[in-house]
Amino acid sequence: MESIVTMAKAEQTGSYSSYKGSEKLRPEEMIYHEMLDAILDRRLEPGMKLIEEDLAKTFGVSRARIRATFLQLAHDKLINLVPNRGAFVAEPTIDEAIEVFSARRMIEDGVARKVATSMTPERAEQIKAHLDREHDAHHRGDHRAAIILSGEFHLLLARLSGNLVIEEFLERLILRTSLIIAMYESPQPVDCSHTEHDQLLNALLSGDPDVAAAEMSRHLDAIRDRLQLQRPKPGKTDFASIFGRIPTSEAS
Repeated sequence: MESIVTMAKAEQTGSYSSYKGSEKLRPEEMIYHEMLDAILDRRLEPGMKLIEEDLAKTFGVSRARIRATFLQLAHDKLINLVPNRGAFVAEPTIDEAIEVFSARRMIEDGVARKVATSMTPERAEQIKAHLDREHDAHHRGDHRAAIILSGEFHLLLARLSGNLVIEEFLERLILRTSLIIAMYESPQPVDCSHTEHDQLLNALLSGDPDVAAAEMSRHLDAIRDRLQLQRPKPGKTDFASIFGRIPTSEAS
C-alpha cells in the first residue's frame, strides 16, 4: 500500500476525504488510510484494542476485509496482533523509538550522499515544490498534514537516490516514526521543521556528500531530541517502607 505517498498526494488536493468512496483504492486500502489517520491523530490511542466486529460494522465491510487491513497495519508496525487476544494499536517503547532514529540515520546518510552527488536542476525544483507544500501546511496550522508531508520529503529523497529497496524500507521506518511522534511529542509540535528541510536542501545543492550527510544527521537528531524520550530518573528508594521497618540513626 502506498500509505505515505498516497496520503501526501491527497494532501495536495486539500484533504484525505477526497479518497473516501474513490474507486482508486480498494476498501482495505481506504480503511487502512482512515485508521492510520486516526492513529496519528491519537483518536486511536496507543495500546487500544481494535475490535474486529465493531470495525466491520463501522466501515460497512466484512470482517475478512478488516483482517486484511490489520495484516497491513501489523506489517507496518502500526498495530500488534497478539495470539488469542486480538489487535492493539502499537506502543513503541523509548528504546524502540531510539532504534528507529538510529536506523534512519544509517540509511539516510547514504541517501543524502547519493542525492547530493546526483543533483540536477530538475530534481532541485521537484524538492522545492514539495517544500512549498510543507510551508503551506505549517502556515495553515495543519499539524497532521505537516507530519505526513515531512515523511514524504524524506521518502522523496530516497526515491531520487534510485534505490527501490531503500525507498520501500525507509517508508516503513517513516510510518513508525510518525507513530512515535504522535505518541511522544512534546506540547509543541515536533514534526520535521520546514526550516530544517530548507537547510538540508541547501546542503544537497552544495554537491558535497559529506556536508549533505552531516546535515541529514543533525536534522534527524533534532527531531529525536524534540520528542519526550527522556527516561524519568528513579527517586530515592525508601527501603524502610519496602521492608516495613522504622529507620534508626545508629548501626548495631
